[in-house]
Amino acid sequence: MRIGLLKPALGLLISSSLASGAYGSSPQLPSVIEQLRSHVDATRAIGYVRQVWETDRWFTFPKFQETAETLQRTMKNIGLRDVELLGAPADGVTQVGYWTMPLAWDVKSARLEIVEPPVPEELRVLADYGSVPVSLGMWSGPTPRDGLIAEVIEANQTPESQDWKGKMVLTRENPAGMKWLLARKGAAGAINAFTENPDLKDDRQWINAWGDRGWAFTKDNTPLPCFSISPRQRDLLRKLLAEGKPVRVKAIVDSRYYSGNYPYVTGRLPG
Repeated sequence: MRIGLLKPALGLLISSSLASGAYGSSPQLPSVIEQLRSHVDATRAIGYVRQVWETDRWFTFPKFQETAETLQRTMKNIGLRDVELLGAPADGVTQVGYWTMPLAWDVKSARLEIVEPPVPEELRVLADYGSVPVSLGMWSGPTPRDGLIAEVIEANQTPESQDWKGKMVLTRENPAGMKWLLARKGAAGAINAFTENPDLKDDRQWINAWGDRGWAFTKDNTPLPCFSISPRQRDLLRKLLAEGKPVRVKAIVDSRYYSGNYPYVTGRLPG
């Protein structure tokens, strides 16, 4: 049996003793299930997940490569045969059936902070990629080196009637679903206030889709910055906007798009 791993943890839950093909050539299902159950090691599995998390949580293509290299070593160590680290093109143009492969993406740093009106220092910074990677949306476009300062506007129920040009749009829903509209209306970028669990006041929704026509960011898409804030920070921005004074933020994103590689690992379980 050959298994391939694009996103890593699944195949690594198999122990080396299972990989040896210890059960017979014609096993019955109940005995196979029993052998699988007897070899499950939750502590070991969590260890593999932690290894993957350490690199994948940055969600850049260089970090995906590091994850794949870790998986390659681990799959060899637990007894898989013919382990190979391969890759698909991440160039934003290659067609696979009706699918266009995404561009590779990397980011060095990103930050979003309130510059107007004055707020307490501990509330000023809304997003810092170095501290919380999910505060920046994947495939976020770069800003000028010194950043950009833009007024914040909250998207309402009829966004077609709003002027978004040059503004950072605070969204009530996942902004990936309106990326095309943000691009068309000339927005400076997006600040995501949507979360799947608003009771987690300091949680942030990970934005991992940023294409103009769907998930993948391809070569002809619009490079816009996208940040994700917590419900607590959303409430602060809404309070400031409700006071009727201009709210401005400064965004700095040091990111790049490039033709790269989308890595994956395959291995064979003999038996």
